[in-house]
Amino acid sequence: MILSVSRRTDIPAFYSEWFFNRIKAGFVYVRNPLNIHMVSRVPLTPELIDCIVFWSKNPAPMLDRLDELKGYMYYFQYTINPYNKSMECNVPQKHDGIETFQRLSDKIGPKRVIWRYDPILFTESMDMNYHIQYFEEIAKRLKGYTNTCVISFVDLYKKTQRNLKDTTARELTINEMMSLAGNLFNISQKYGMTIQTCAEDIALEQIGIEHGRCIDDVLIEDLLGVKLVVAKDGNQRKECGCVQSIDIGEYNTCGYCCKYCYANFDNNIVTKNRQFHNPKSPLLTGELKENDKVVDRKIFTFIKTPEPLQNGDFVKLEHPEKYAKDDEILGRKVNVYKIKLIDKDSVNLENVGIKVPLEEIKPIGIDGVEDRWIYYDPYIAASISFDDSVKTCNVNYTYYMEKFDNCFIKDKNYRQIIEKKKLRYVHEVQHWLKDATGQDGLKVKES
Repeated sequence: MILSVSRRTDIPAFYSEWFFNRIKAGFVYVRNPLNIHMVSRVPLTPELIDCIVFWSKNPAPMLDRLDELKGYMYYFQYTINPYNKSMECNVPQKHDGIETFQRLSDKIGPKRVIWRYDPILFTESMDMNYHIQYFEEIAKRLKGYTNTCVISFVDLYKKTQRNLKDTTARELTINEMMSLAGNLFNISQKYGMTIQTCAEDIALEQIGIEHGRCIDDVLIEDLLGVKLVVAKDGNQRKECGCVQSIDIGEYNTCGYCCKYCYANFDNNIVTKNRQFHNPKSPLLTGELKENDKVVDRKIFTFIKTPEPLQNGDFVKLEHPEKYAKDDEILGRKVNVYKIKLIDKDSVNLENVGIKVPLEEIKPIGIDGVEDRWIYYDPYIAASISFDDSVKTCNVNYTYYMEKFDNCFIKDKNYRQIIEKKKLRYVHEVQHWLKDATGQDGLKVKES
């Protein structure tokens, strides 16, 4: 399970004591926003939570307590915008937010602190040049403290229009989005950051900006060093690329009261709800009532447990620098090895002269990075020609997962079958190929 903390409110800023209490208790109650008397009991044990994604404009209250999360993987979506008190009513001053960002990054690393510059809106005083200027001012100070910046453009829903009625805020035109995005991309490159969009329909790939995912399975896999079996979150709008998660927040509880916020509908309700917050309660606000129905939320880990390794499987070494290859044709920098023989607690690998402890052998993930030195080289036979000869050819299918689109069993290609079977590691593909075709066909690219 991936835990979202939270799209609906700033838990790190306002409810961090409550959150740490829930971590200690091992569970949390979450009201269904569409039926407030339906309450889910969500377990919070480390073996079930693959990653926690925090969303905040000010995680300072958490900084001295991060050791309490040592059993969990987590990262932060950290928003720093260029707006003043007229738009972000209670948000800390920019220099304080940047200092907290830097401190957090020093503690957990730049990969795990993502800078959010969103939502982007224009007013009479905050135009194209305004955003270009302030984006660079912030980026300059965050250089080296983050690897990634996420941007989005404001959507004026009815609830945000109501909060913004006394301002001159407006959405950007398509041309304005393209122009501003190009400038922000150039600035982000200057300060060593990649830039992504969040839940945007507009295509900015030609500028160099990809569609991003805030609940990001690719990042989580990288942080954990494993593969996940997780689907796109069907509860989010179609433009959103986030994968499945459980959000433990509550709408109308964020004390920042930003005027563009979609999660606060009415500031009077926010004030009332916050008065009912009890750090010791299982609920974020209030207590259970007689007519509430509590149900256990059934959750499970998304981490893919790899199939057991077999002789002939391709694997990688956790510390390849410790083992010299006898055959240098493949190049010692290529961390791909084939198992000759598994012998209890050790393995013999092709082209490695000594036995390797089993714990140093790791499966190779299917991601186009770890397995980029592997290709599929099937033996293809055409129909018999008029002179009764058989035409054959060897096709170097590099990179193999892309080329599997051209290999079929009946009406389904190999890639579709692999995705349906949820295979995530190279050796699992080898096992399937052996079962389906009698040979795995996967080879190390020796060129």
